[in-house]
Amino acid sequence: MAALILAQLRLLTSPVLQAARCKIVSQPLPPTSRLWLNHCRVISSTSSPSVKASESAPATDATVVDEADTVEESKLAAKLVKPKPIFPWRHSPYPIPRLVKPDINNKTDDRDGRHRRETSEDVYESDYYTKGGPLGPGWPSPMESWFRAALYANSMNLLGASWMSIIFPFTRKEWIHEMEWAFCDAFSKGVKGMLEGTYSINGDLREVDDKLDSESSFDVEFEQTIDPKPLVEKGGEQTQTKSDDTKQSNDKFEQEQEENCMLQYKLRNMYQSARQHSHPSKINILLRTQPQSAVIESMFPVFGLSRSLVENHPNLRHSYRNLVKHLQRKHKEAQSEGRSRLSPWEVGSIVMSGLDELMVQSSKLSDDRKGVITVIAQVSIQCREQFCVRDVETKEVIQGDGAPKDVTHLVRFEIVLREPLEESEDGSWEMEIGRWQITDWDDLLDGNVWFT
Repeated sequence: MAALILAQLRLLTSPVLQAARCKIVSQPLPPTSRLWLNHCRVISSTSSPSVKASESAPATDATVVDEADTVEESKLAAKLVKPKPIFPWRHSPYPIPRLVKPDINNKTDDRDGRHRRETSEDVYESDYYTKGGPLGPGWPSPMESWFRAALYANSMNLLGASWMSIIFPFTRKEWIHEMEWAFCDAFSKGVKGMLEGTYSINGDLREVDDKLDSESSFDVEFEQTIDPKPLVEKGGEQTQTKSDDTKQSNDKFEQEQEENCMLQYKLRNMYQSARQHSHPSKINILLRTQPQSAVIESMFPVFGLSRSLVENHPNLRHSYRNLVKHLQRKHKEAQSEGRSRLSPWEVGSIVMSGLDELMVQSSKLSDDRKGVITVIAQVSIQCREQFCVRDVETKEVIQGDGAPKDVTHLVRFEIVLREPLEESEDGSWEMEIGRWQITDWDDLLDGNVWFT
């Protein structure tokens, strides 16, 4: 298993791969991207003289003309379009783009409506390759399928599955099936907790538990009209909550309690902030969702690190990046000595030595003197869902459509394991398994990554 991991790390040090990356990064932004950047830059400006200057000065290229047009459109939009509510929620039947592996043989439509085949540059600039694919943010690439399978199998073993049960298809599928249903239940409870904590309600969500036997029922059934006036009168109540959570993250004892929360505090804070800065008029939020099935897209371990450990010791954040750089230096030294590359044995010894150092370091920094391992799972959860945000006064539908549809959510889970590096006096050894926590869904927090 170590040899599989090492071979993939060697691939990261390949000069050919790095040259290809440099070529992709050096590509100029497409016109639409430049226009979008200009649009953001103009909207963020509060002064108007720049607008007058762009109108009076002659246009020297197409970019300047686009920028002036964007300014005029932005000024008009600011006058006519009402501020939109902020309710972070993805309501789509399609998986997020980074899960879809592009095919170079596929044909796409260009701006003129003509069919063209995707080039290799189009493929490698897609979200699948630039955002880690099934492994997600924090990874330089989606890696090979066999490498992801090796990470998956190691994670199963760390979570208590024996290697025999992992090898045999029947027992492996049974374990995966149980985990997927557990993830469905955890997602449902996580959404309930988010709504109860954000909108300070209990009744509407708990009453649903009595209706779960009905085929038309939803695990989560939430509908509430929000008036912005009480929020204004309370003045800063939500900000205080965020401050408390920030303080909570800096206290070691509270961090242990944080690991037992269903939702990670950054995800909770996102919804608290969304409510605080919501629509200036009354809005009605409808969210009903029923998880029906799940698929584990990926599962991988992070040895020697945990979220709380990195928050207490920020210098650990780039430990894996430093390990890869160390491997690259050794590779260059081998080339300077006239060798083409490091041998598999040398790569293996470097990586295993680095992982051992991380485990020992984490045990020294932990209060219980145990090495930590974080297992991260990303799960696609298929739901039957209704979602709609409506302006109460104008009846305008601002988000969603309220119609029941089948949607897919990608949910990111984390669990912290603690491993004693030394056997006890009686010779016993046991892995301490924590609780699963939802750290992100649908990449609303870009994965909420902490290990790179």
